[in-house]
Amino acid sequence: MHTELFGTDGVRGRPGTPPLDERTLARLGTAIARTLGGDDPPIRVCIGRDTRESGPWIATHLVRGLIGAGAEVTDAGVLSTPAVAHVTREGGFHAGIVISASHNPFQDNGVKVFTRSGEKADDAVEARLAAFTVDDAGSMPPPLATPPGETVSLVDGYLTHTRRLFDGVTVPADFRLIIDCANGATSQIAPQLCRDVGFDPIVMHDRPDGRNINFECGSTHPEGLARAAVEQGCRLGAAFDGDGDRVVFVDHRGAVIDGDAVLLIAARRLAAAGRLRHRGVVATVMSNIGLEHALRADDIEMYRCAVGDRAVWSEMATRGLALGGEQSGHVIVADHLPTGDGLATALLVLRAVIETGRELAELAAELVSSPQVLLNVQVRERIPLADVPEVSRLVAAAERQLAGAGRVLVRYSGTEPLLRVMIEGPDQATIQRLAEGIAGQVHADLGVRP
Repeated sequence: MHTELFGTDGVRGRPGTPPLDERTLARLGTAIARTLGGDDPPIRVCIGRDTRESGPWIATHLVRGLIGAGAEVTDAGVLSTPAVAHVTREGGFHAGIVISASHNPFQDNGVKVFTRSGEKADDAVEARLAAFTVDDAGSMPPPLATPPGETVSLVDGYLTHTRRLFDGVTVPADFRLIIDCANGATSQIAPQLCRDVGFDPIVMHDRPDGRNINFECGSTHPEGLARAAVEQGCRLGAAFDGDGDRVVFVDHRGAVIDGDAVLLIAARRLAAAGRLRHRGVVATVMSNIGLEHALRADDIEMYRCAVGDRAVWSEMATRGLALGGEQSGHVIVADHLPTGDGLATALLVLRAVIETGRELAELAAELVSSPQVLLNVQVRERIPLADVPEVSRLVAAAERQLAGAGRVLVRYSGTEPLLRVMIEGPDQATIQRLAEGIAGQVHADLGVRP
């Protein structure tokens, strides 16, 4: 299938090898220009990237294809994913490109494509891009006659737009905030935005060197932030991921706050302000059933969708809803941007804490989660689970045992070579045993061999 070039969040891989080899990248650049360019040349494309050392190399080969197809390219340098989405929408660009592998280690990278509306390319657009890119009969664009031009700073408009989420809020003088920038795309803009709205943040991991992005820091490793928040006497801490489209919080005690709790807090604040359209929220199949119960108690309906913020946005747009998100920390506020934004989410949570006068721990405690286990198994290939009999048998047996009192979800990651086993139920020991049984069989049948 052509769409196999794209996962749940763009094209991912190791730079220099397919699908991030020179030919594929150049052909993808050509495909973007020809597919998203519209009828009014010149085709204008904005490119931003995170801080990985491979970013400029990938950009060079994408630009080769873009310029070869007649595009006018603006290199925005290091810029977060939501900032690129905003710049693309508001700057009159036909397309936006983000070079990032989000929360993955520096050795990985990827390409995300945005349309002129600031939305991630949907399945239909990705299929057209993939079909053109992988066409063996297609020619390579010619080498660039001149190197790409200098980078242009385009961040100011995004910062102004995001600050509006904090309008009318006065930050208490003694409010101590700590942020972890993951040595990624928010390393400069997160501290700046926090200072712009009145905080004097303590800043961690804001010195990228091309290889330290997400390394023992950021949203996938909030342990250091949690310790520092307690040691520094902070009311809360926020850890962003490498490209800035999600955030994970810690409270004043150093406890990590579940992404479902963040979605509940945001839903209640938007509802109180009369901005939660149709009193509905979109969450993914990974969200705990406790979130569903808590929202329903507030007369708010929760709609589930597939994993990935593209799926969340699609469901939000279909239903005309204002809020959606993932357990992993992606939160989308429709009135802000049609994609996840860690900085925007941080401002919403900070606003809730300040306006209610309550600690984040108190607000988060109002989510009573059912016991849940999530195990990740590294796999060597993605074989349909229906073709793995023993795994399918164990999944079916777990579903029968829980008999409506819980949920079993077994799915491949769209961004990493992993199979995720998630089980929810009334008893922690039972679901742990069931999950470990399935994961063990997955490892035996599909796992990476030593």
